[in-house]
Amino acid sequence: MPKFLIPLLNELRNNTRLRLGVWLIIGLLLGYSIVLLDDYRLKTQQEYTSVVARLAQLKTIANQSQWLERTAEIKQVREQVQGQLWQANTKGLAQATFQQWLRTMTKQLEIETKRLQVDPALNVAKYDNIWQVTAKIRGNFTKKSLTDFLLKIATNPSVVVTEMLDVHEYKEQLRFVVIVKAYFQKVVNSPVDSNI
Repeated sequence: MPKFLIPLLNELRNNTRLRLGVWLIIGLLLGYSIVLLDDYRLKTQQEYTSVVARLAQLKTIANQSQWLERTAEIKQVREQVQGQLWQANTKGLAQATFQQWLRTMTKQLEIETKRLQVDPALNVAKYDNIWQVTAKIRGNFTKKSLTDFLLKIATNPSVVVTEMLDVHEYKEQLRFVVIVKAYFQKVVNSPVDSNI
């Protein structure tokens, strides 16, 4: 036994308060260890319960028979939406097509456009073959021509979204600013048959 422990052991044998203090410290350490183990057991049990509940939920979802029906419905809706998109081979053609459509429509409705600005086509996030073309139109109008303009946009078979409409009067003339967006789907030209 090391020499430095001999006086400590003698003090423990002779001093009752020291022995009680050591036993109290050992008891506190054991009690704290038990509390820590119980907390760990409770945490593990809660995690296990939540994993079992999640597994049961996933099993219920996996056993549902509607997934094939839902897939068919989603495909049908997707085809419908894609059928409503404008078609273009390039971003430049998308921009030009939308600009020409707006010019033709405003001319037919006799809307005096002061400015027609069509921004370059942008890629739509998460979709490689979808482009967004934004246009801003400023002009003068009559109440009927603006109503007809908005009706044409709303009833157009291809998707056109009115993002902003500002109507105001300036020197007894009704004016408007409208921002509209069109969504184009990239159309890949089919290869030309070389046998023709």
